[in-house]
Amino acid sequence: MVKLRKLVNTDLRFLLEVRNHNSTRKFLENNSYFSYEECKVWFKTYNPLWYVIEVNNESVGYIRTNKNEVGCDIHPNFRRKGYAKEAYQLYLKDKLHAELWVFEDNFAKKLYKKLGFVETPKNKQIRNKKYIHMEYNRTKK
Repeated sequence: MVKLRKLVNTDLRFLLEVRNHNSTRKFLENNSYFSYEECKVWFKTYNPLWYVIEVNNESVGYIRTNKNEVGCDIHPNFRRKGYAKEAYQLYLKDKLHAELWVFEDNFAKKLYKKLGFVETPKNKQIRNKKYIHMEYNRTKK
């Protein structure tokens, strides 16, 4: 069972292990490699509201948030197990609106559609690939 908890300073090494992995960076808009020192400065400066995804008290990934934008990165050792889907469902359960960007060729695009995200007309070119904007809208129950 997936749980979300707020990202804290002691999670930064894990975050970088996932974020700096080549298989993660190739699907990020900013595919730069970040050092631990840069990450500590970023965390202290921005105090982001990000969440660590845990399964059986083990960190398996994280959810990135920035206002209404959301994204998720799963550690390579834990991919293709449904953790991203469960984490998004948990994150979105109280949300009426969320947005994300995804490369056209990213297999996660199928997941986003299953979760209720729809493509918008907005897109941009990043590293010669189409980067698509998607939105999630849910009416109040």
